[in-house]
Parts: sequence; C-alpha cells; structure tokens
Amino acid sequence: MIVNRILLIGAIMLLFSVLAFSQDNTASYIEKHKPLAIDLMREYSIPASVILGVAVIESGSGTSTLSRKFNNHFGIVGKNYNSIQKLGHRSHYKEYESDSASYRNFCELLKKRPYYSKLLCNPDPKSWISAIRKSGYASASKTWSRRVEQAIKNFDLTSIDFFVDPLNETAARF
Repeated sequence: MIVNRILLIGAIMLLFSVLAFSQDNTASYIEKHKPLAIDLMREYSIPASVILGVAVIESGSGTSTLSRKFNNHFGIVGKNYNSIQKLGHRSHYKEYESDSASYRNFCELLKKRPYYSKLLCNPDPKSWISAIRKSGYASASKTWSRRVEQAIKNFDLTSIDFFVDPLNETAARF
C-alpha cells in the first residue's frame, strides 16, 4: 500500500516535470520565433497568433525531426534530396534552408488559398484556423484545430496580434 502511494506520487511528479519542461520549451520557441511571425503578419496580413499556433503544434515547439533536420515547422510536403542522408530513408517533406524560409513558405501557401482574400486582415484566429482546417491542411482536422486553438489560448498568442511599432511607438493591429 505504501509502495503504491510512493509510486503514484513519483509518477505524478514525473508527469508535472515533463509538463513544465514542455511549457518552458514552448515558451522559448515562441519567444524565438515571435519577431518573425510579427514581420510575416505585417507582410501577409495573417495573424501572428495563427502562424505561431500552427508552428507550435506542427513542429512540437521545434522538437520534431522535421523541424530539427529540415527546418520544416509546418509539415509541408515537397521535394527533398537530402532526406536519405539525414534520416536514412526517403521523405516527402520539404527541406528549408532556414526556419524563416519555412515560415515564409507557410504564409505563401495560405496566400494562394481561396479563403485568403476573404480573411485578409481578419484578426480572429478561429476564423483562420477553421479555414485552414477546411482546406485539408491537417489530416486529423478537428483534433488539430482544437490543439492549435488551445496553444493560442494557453500562450496568449493573440496578444502579439496587437503590437507596438518600435519605430513610431504607435499601437497597431496587423
């Protein structure tokens, strides 16, 4: 009985430490990529919260094999000539020269979708996520959209959709 309680307490402590590490890792990932997401928000009129929310889920906050080996933070499919060298087998996921190239390509792909012009300058992340999901972006679409929305909420990513421009110190929404 005492041994079972000790094991249960140990398992709970381990779970909390893993969750804490995951939260810290995600927060670090967001801080690292936030300036890029804001720049892309300004350029493409896609909320930075959506860009980062999708990246957090698709890349496992930068821990996935795709993001580490191919700089692919969005699970985008494409030609990859180095996958055998890097993974030991062929991969149909695209490799990018940098994280920023992956982020930019994601925005370019969204820009080509029919829903893009209807959502242009729409600050509502749920509208964007719904449109992305309906376009077939994620295979487990309902689960995917809930996870992206949860990441946006948990890390208060909508707060970066409203930013202060350091050049003229005025508040602006993308």
